[in-house]
Amino acid sequence: MDANLKKIVIAGAGAYHFAPALFEDLFVRFRMPAEIWMVDSDLDMAELSARGAQALARAFGVESRFYYTTQLHKAIFSADAVIVCSDFLYEDAWQKDFEALDAVGLGKQVRLTGGLGGAMQTMRAVGFIADVADQMREECPDATLILCDSGFGGLQLGRACEAAQRMCGIRTLGVSGVTEQTRKRLSLYLDVKESDLAITCAGLNDFSWVTQLRDTRKDADLIPRCMKEMREDSREQLSAQYIDWYGAIPAGTRVTQYELLADTELSPRRTVLPLSGVGAADYELRKRNLALLAVHGPMRPKGLMAWDQIRQSGLTTARPIEILRALWGEGACSVPSLNMPCDGAIACVTQGRFVEGPAQVDATGAHGTPVTLSVELGELLEQLSLCNVLYAEAAAGGSHKALREALEIDPSLAGIDLLYAEDVLCSMMEAQKDKLPRFFA
Repeated sequence: MDANLKKIVIAGAGAYHFAPALFEDLFVRFRMPAEIWMVDSDLDMAELSARGAQALARAFGVESRFYYTTQLHKAIFSADAVIVCSDFLYEDAWQKDFEALDAVGLGKQVRLTGGLGGAMQTMRAVGFIADVADQMREECPDATLILCDSGFGGLQLGRACEAAQRMCGIRTLGVSGVTEQTRKRLSLYLDVKESDLAITCAGLNDFSWVTQLRDTRKDADLIPRCMKEMREDSREQLSAQYIDWYGAIPAGTRVTQYELLADTELSPRRTVLPLSGVGAADYELRKRNLALLAVHGPMRPKGLMAWDQIRQSGLTTARPIEILRALWGEGACSVPSLNMPCDGAIACVTQGRFVEGPAQVDATGAHGTPVTLSVELGELLEQLSLCNVLYAEAAAGGSHKALREALEIDPSLAGIDLLYAEDVLCSMMEAQKDKLPRFFA
């Protein structure tokens, strides 16, 4: 076996939305010889993922080495790439956020991405990503970090990318499923087959908008129809409001852009923990299928059935391995929703700040595909992108100064006294200091 195998660390090896594409690309499509480290907080899932992947590699003649662990810091040394697709939703911390904010009459600030709740979630999740990036800087500074966000895992992808690359110096890209998920949502809403919908979404992570929506079979622009129907639909009042304000259809599995904006009468009282449709039963089925795959392999009936069930779940267009191959000079690829430093593709955002949109990736890096967003969104996207930089700086550096500057310009805090907001947040952080080591070393 080649001693110079690429070493790929997968954190969140059992990730329901991303693992199928990772396995398929590594061992079936591209048959990449590699040293694979499977990391998961659930040791059984980590082991079953490694054994299932090993069965695929053997069946398709891929010479790879496999390791598994629950400790990410033990796996990172000498890595060529680290892929993070872990879940960052901690229900106990979320409950503490709610209790603290509800007690002072700020229930609408209980959010995952914006406002005071979003600030707490940023400090917890992005602080962890900064830990990973700092270790990579010490042990594998030339490695690429790819962060994956299904939209349900509680990771503010733009802020995490800013922290890892801008603050910690590790080349970082983010993969989002927003285009695929918006296609599913609008396909059902408009009663058009998914395969007939050409769709482009762009903006910032958690604040992305539909810039193209076409029925390819009829060669028809569906944006006017979609806007009209949403304005007339009592279930889509928030979408209609944003269409009137910004001239754009909000992207995502549902409308969550309100989290990054000031409260309105139509915005929910508080964010409800996002339901991905993946429950405990689904994870147990995934484990069972991995076990069957490991025992029987993908060429025998039981193993083949298990592999088919695995590969049909999750996202199909978010493919981190394609991105790595492209960066390693093994063929360019197109990515529907990539979080990358702005290179002018979104003209209203300062270059270098992380944006989300379609891109081409090759050995020279990621190159955004130019998109046109409404004029009404321009100033807001610029403001929110700066918020992301400041929140990232705060989370990565434990900086109260950067945190205060972020709170000062955060649109979701409009109408709330800055000093009061800062005092409330400091109290919340003090109550969860065990999850915020960068602020309470």
